[in-house]
Amino acid sequence: LALHLEGICPGWSIVVKGETSSSSGMFEINLLCDPGDQIALHFNPRLSSSRIVCNSFLNSHWGQEEVNSTFPFKAKEPFQVEIYSDQDYFHVFINENKVLQYKHRQKNLSSITKLQILDDIDISSVEITRRALY
Repeated sequence: LALHLEGICPGWSIVVKGETSSSSGMFEINLLCDPGDQIALHFNPRLSSSRIVCNSFLNSHWGQEEVNSTFPFKAKEPFQVEIYSDQDYFHVFINENKVLQYKHRQKNLSSITKLQILDDIDISSVEITRRALY
């Protein structure tokens, strides 16, 4: 699944609802930016190791992985992931609980123009909403 965005400015929020398909699975939510296939945020829950890995792919290489061991996903259970952006961070909420924040490595948020969801999940909805800045 790929959706076009009009640049994620601070105060925007992306909500993905779905269900994991298997316990060995993993999936990724990527926020892509122009030019090329740079990834401002790579959000990658891995059910097999019960960890969430976040990273960025900028200037043709991956940065330092950030690994989070808070893991609210379970096999074949529905979930909601919300990625909210402010000036400095992506804040990631899973089932409405904040799980992590990820400092913007791509400082030009308006260059983020695509949302990509890959792998092992059934998506029921994707919503992009504008919130007030917290």
